[in-house]
This record gives sequence, C-alpha cells and structure tokens, in this order.
Amino acid sequence: MSLAIAITSNKPFWLKWFLTPLIVAIAILPACSTVTVNKQASSKTIEAQRGNIVTDNKLSSDTASTLLSAGLDEQACLQNFELCLAQLNESMLNQNYRPALATYAELHYAKARQLSDSQACRDALARPPIDPYFANAPVPEDELKIQQQNTEQCLTDYQKRLFDAIKTSYTYLFFDSLEHDFSDDSAAANRNKDTMRAPNRIPNDTDIQTQDIYNAASNDIITQLYKSSDNPNKMTDGTRVTYLPTKITDDDTSKQAAIANLAPIKGKLTDQIKVMKVDVDDYHLDIYLPNESNYLKNAREQTSALADLVSTYEIRLSGMNSISKRSGLGISLVASLDDRYTTTIRDLLKASISGRLTDDSAQADSKDSPPSSRIYPTGHLLLTGLIKPAGDSVLDALSSRQLDIHLYNPYRSESVNILNDDYPLAANFSAGYGMWLAENQLDGVGYLNLITRQPDARLPKLFMLEPYDPDKRVIIMLHGLASSPATWVNLTNDILNDALLRDNYQVWQIFYPTNLPIIENRYQIQRLINSTYEQTDPKGQNRASKNSVIVSHSMGALIARMMLSDDNLVDDLDRLDDQNQLTFSEKNKIREALKQSFGEEQLKERFELHALPQVDTAVFLSAPFRGTDYADRWFTRALRRIVYLPVGLVKTVTENLATIATQGDLAQNPLGALYLQNGASQLSDQSSFIQLTKDIKINDRVTYHSIIASNDSDITQGLAQAQPDGVKIDLSQLQPKETVTGEDDVVDNDVNDAVEALPLVAAVRVDGDISQALTKTLSDGIVPYTSAHLEGAASETIINGGHSIQTSPQTILTLRRILHTQLEQ
Repeated sequence: MSLAIAITSNKPFWLKWFLTPLIVAIAILPACSTVTVNKQASSKTIEAQRGNIVTDNKLSSDTASTLLSAGLDEQACLQNFELCLAQLNESMLNQNYRPALATYAELHYAKARQLSDSQACRDALARPPIDPYFANAPVPEDELKIQQQNTEQCLTDYQKRLFDAIKTSYTYLFFDSLEHDFSDDSAAANRNKDTMRAPNRIPNDTDIQTQDIYNAASNDIITQLYKSSDNPNKMTDGTRVTYLPTKITDDDTSKQAAIANLAPIKGKLTDQIKVMKVDVDDYHLDIYLPNESNYLKNAREQTSALADLVSTYEIRLSGMNSISKRSGLGISLVASLDDRYTTTIRDLLKASISGRLTDDSAQADSKDSPPSSRIYPTGHLLLTGLIKPAGDSVLDALSSRQLDIHLYNPYRSESVNILNDDYPLAANFSAGYGMWLAENQLDGVGYLNLITRQPDARLPKLFMLEPYDPDKRVIIMLHGLASSPATWVNLTNDILNDALLRDNYQVWQIFYPTNLPIIENRYQIQRLINSTYEQTDPKGQNRASKNSVIVSHSMGALIARMMLSDDNLVDDLDRLDDQNQLTFSEKNKIREALKQSFGEEQLKERFELHALPQVDTAVFLSAPFRGTDYADRWFTRALRRIVYLPVGLVKTVTENLATIATQGDLAQNPLGALYLQNGASQLSDQSSFIQLTKDIKINDRVTYHSIIASNDSDITQGLAQAQPDGVKIDLSQLQPKETVTGEDDVVDNDVNDAVEALPLVAAVRVDGDISQALTKTLSDGIVPYTSAHLEGAASETIINGGHSIQTSPQTILTLRRILHTQLEQ
C-alpha cells in the first residue's frame, strides 16, 4: 500500500497509469507460480518413492497423485469410501490400466486400517465394566444394542476391505495381462502398453508397494482368523468354522510317526490338505495345511498348529547375530504346539525347593524311563501363508467370494505355483528357533541344573530344531560345562542362513546335566541318540541316518569322542586300582557295589564303548581331552564344592557302598571317583576319568577336526608368520595406528599417518610340523593346547580368543567350511 501511495504522489499521471497494474501483477505472480526446486538427500527421494500405507502409514505418492488428479481429498475419500471409489472409477478413463489395481489395493487396505482404529471396531475389544457404579458402568440396553450393531457392521466392513485389498493386489501381481478380460473390440490392440506386463521385467516401486499390501493384508487376515476364541483382541466377526476330517492311519498314531514326521494321508509331504472351512459374512475361506503329521496333528480341534499362530511381522528377534531369511511371497509364521516341551528357571527352582519334580518331568527323567520319552520333535512349526482368490481371470478374481488360505512348510516347499507360474516362498528360519530359546531360558536352567540338588537325575534330552527330514544329514550338538543348547545360537543360526547347508542338514541339540559323572552322561546321551535314529528310521536307510556330524564344545567334546570310539575301558580299570591304597578286598567290594547299583550288564555298557555308526565327521571345540589344571585352582575348587550329584544317583550308589567307607573316601578312590565325582571335578587333569580316557582312539572311519583357542595374540601372530597360507586376519574391529615419536617425544604427524598398526590374526590353520612345536604356553585360559590337540585330526585351527570360541565368527566360518567339504565328498 505504501509503495502505491508513493507512486501516486510523486509521478506523472501517464506513468502512474502504466506502473500501477504492472506492480500489482508482479505482486500476485508468486501466488500463481509455486513450483520451487530445492536439493534434498537421495535417501529422502527414495523413501518418498517407495513408502506406502504399510511402511509409512500414509498413502504412496502414486496413489495420492491419482486422488489429486481425480479431484478427491484423501480424508474425504476414506470418510465416504464407496462414493470415493465410484468417482475414482469414473476418473480413470482407461479402466483396465494396470496401476489402477495397485491404487485400489492401497485404498482398500488404508480403509481397513482406518476401520480397525475406529471406536466402533475397537468396541469389540473392550473389556466388561469393572465397577457398575462409576464411569465404566454398563451402558443402557438400547444404547448397547446400537453399539453392537455398529460394531458388527464395522467388523464386517473391516474384513471386506481386507479381502478387497487381497483381491486387487493379487490381480495386479499375478495376472500377466489384463487385456483378455475386457472387450475384444478393434481398439484392444491399441491399448496402452502398460496393460501388459513385460516378461522378466525388473520390479518397479509400484510392484514392491503392492506386494507389501498383499502381504500385510494376508497377515491381518490369517493372524486374526487363527486367534484363540478366548483372545480378547479379536477382529473377526460372524465366522462359522467347519473342521474337516484328517484321517490318520494306524501306523501314524505312534510316537515314531510324530518323530519321523510321516504323512498321515497318501501323497507327497508337500501336498496341501484342506482342514477347515470358514464362512465370514458372504465370503468362504478354505484353509490348507502341509500333508505332514506334525502340521495336521489335532487340526480338527484347532489345538495345535492352528493355535498360537504368531507372525514374524509382529515379533522382533534379538540376541542373534543375523536372521536367516528367504525372500519371496507370503507371510512367515510360527505355530506353537500345545504339547511342546518347556522348561524355565522358575520350574527348576520349584522342583528343587519342593524336593520333587512334576509328574511329567519325573517320568521323563527317571533313570528307568525309556530314551524315547526324552526325544522332543520341534514344538514351534514354521509356516509360510498366502491367500489365493478363486478365478482364472481378472474379473473372476476381483468378484470372487472364495479365498483359499494356504500354509506351507518352508523347509519342504521353496516355491508356489500361481496361475501356472512358479514364485519363491518367503521364510524366516530363525523365528521358531528364537522363540524356543526365549521360551525355555536354557542358559539359566543349565547353570541351576549344575548347582541345585535335584531329587532325580535330570537325564539328557534331545531337541529337533525342525520337523524330521529323512533326506537331510544330521548335525548333533553337545554343549559344555554349566551350559545349554543356547550356547549354539549364533552357530546354528549361521548354518540356517547358508542355503546349501540349510537344504542338506538338520540340527539336533542335546541338553544334558553337566553335574552327572561324565561316564554316566556318555552312556545316557548315546542311548538317547541311538533311540532317535531307531525311531525315525528303523531300517537305517534314510540319508538322515548316514554321514552325520557331531559338533561339541569343552566337556561335550569329551563325551563326543567316547561316542566315536570302540575302546573297552574295563581293561584300564585295573591300572587305576593300582594307584590306590585300598586293600584288594575293598576294591572288590567297590566293584560289587557298583554292579549292584547298576547291574552287571549296565555297568559293562557304561565302560565298553561303541562308535555311533551313523556319524562319520566330528568337530571338537576347546576340548580338554587331557584335562586342565584350571579345575584344581582354589576358586574352581570352591565352585566344585557346590556342584551336586543328583540325589537319586548318590543314594543308589552310596547305600551299596556304605559298609566299605565314607563317601569322601570313596570319592578319592579312582574307581569310586568315576561315579562319586561330579562332572566339573572330573575335568581336572588329575582325575580318574581323565586318566582313564585320555588315550582312547577314535574309529578310523570318522574324520575329525579340532578348533582350539589361543588367548595370547602374540603367539597367534607368530603362528601366522610361520604358516601364512592358512591365516585369517581379524577385521571385526578397527585397530589403532602405531604411535611414532621423534626427539623430545614430539609426534611427527606426517610419519604417524604413514604407519599402520599390524592387523590382528583371527585364525590360523596349523599343520602337523608346527603343532609338534607348540607347548602348553598356548592356551585359551582354561584348556592348554597340549590337552586340546589330537593326533590324526584332518584339520586343526587356532582361533584367537578365549575358551568360549563357539561364539566366534571364525569358528562358525571354519565349521561351515568343514560342512561344505563333507557335502562334496
């Protein structure tokens, strides 16, 4: 205004008449031209291009642009959804244009999300009132009736929007051409080329966004559909379920069928069996499961694989160095079986304090219990779910009220056929394993098993990490002292992450009480493994019964070597007797007492070793084959005093020996010490057990490898210089540069920048000549090299680190190399 006044008051009339409109035009010009160009990070551009309602909780830029072009406001569109769809349909002149399906899919899913957050739908989740006299008192009956009607309508609309999102995204993703479904007039040949999907084209942003919507909508439908009936967070309404018979043959009712995972219906294990029909309003859903006993078990009652279904979209796995996945279609799910084995620290403490185990645990852990009662097939089944609308054409699929929900075993089914094309199936192989570890608290249980007095011997248990596969080799894992299968988490996960190893190996993990005498543990573990092979493959013809691998750490390695030997330890018992001061009569009484405790035949089975015929490869980690003086240091001797033998075992043995001497005297007797010393004490290089077993031989047909740790980086560096060919450099962390100083300690920066620190050595392959020169100065801090070294090993690798090298990336890499080599042979 001031500028106009100045012009008017100081300029001639003609000039004022010319300049005033010009200035006004310049003033209003920016309001018409609002486009500006600003720089931004490329990541922001990519994020804006690829984000959608699933990832950012807002519509994608393409869908938002489509609404804008049609003159539609996003919020108004969602508020009046049916009218919005109609107007949007009118604005798309080329209705069979492919991106229109992607737009509709995203809008349907956005509306479903809006409904799920609305008060009407959320009333379905509301709890009953707590106090009728305050703010949450029951609403009047007429208001309640209206609320229920609104809730039912909201839930119905919510379900339909999810179904529509599935149908439109499915049609976009899987129909290669839209042309055949529309009018066949002469203009068909001239339609936009975008109606056709180019063969083998690179997926664009819209493809990825639409697949996200297809997966997210499938996830919501499947997980909501399978929520337990008593779960308050239930967003499905008006469902009518019909269970279909899954006939099981007589042979499949045995535990053997459950462990061996035999098919209860004739056909392939990869076949899909319809187990349920679900009606949701006017939609009909058929549910299919894999043709395997573990998956079909109790399907009619919905008490196993169909209950406690958890989507990996909704969980976060922590504590793993990586997540083993396979990219592809579908939702990765985990189904928890009702009868799965679980153990927690609370359960163990309760049993210890009360002095008794639960009935199930007592039966399974009794020394007379059959090993079959301690074999646990996986209790967490992996599934990959996807939904297929019925119809072989675009229009049929879009109008279909029939949806098929397929749940696959991702270990057996790697791809799925949709409309005559094969697509890879997604999988998360870490999910079931992670849930099992989190649920069972095995680390804490392993420690408490060692130091608490249990009323009975906690006998070893075998856990299968996936349904038994007759066509996969077996890896058996044995943990060390005061440990559990949780120690193998990263090693196991990396095996699952290697596609070749995952397709060719299955993992069995042993959980055993490390306070038992090692002789007894070996006997019980070998019985357990033999029983598992016999039950899964009675004739021993499967690939799973051949070329098995044992991976073992510390105390577990001592047990593993005994299970791979054919030595008779009875022959060496007299040599141990000669070192003791007991009389000949006392020695005989001890032997007779042991025979009475276990029976002569059972005692013989404990000392006569027989190599597992199924195993041809072994990997020993930080193995104290010749014991360790660490077990005799003052602080470990103090720890050993609180490590208890199971009460039942001590009572059985000592009652028969009570007339001979006190328990303390017997424990010092070499023969008695084999059964009256706990596992921790027997790791001492002075123990009777080490003296008895240090020189046993491994069967010639078994190839074995040693992985040994060195906690002295200088020694490892020296080995690397002597054997440069088999060296791995440690690049797991940045090493500081060497400091270079001049006169008067003045740092010369130019020189300092030029001097690099010597990289640390992570691992060294050691040949026979070098190994002969190594002494006990090389140690992992607990086990010296001289104790861990075994003559005749196919390979020996020194890893820079401490005793717990099973967690080292270099150990895992070495094991993977060994497994790959075994597959090639």
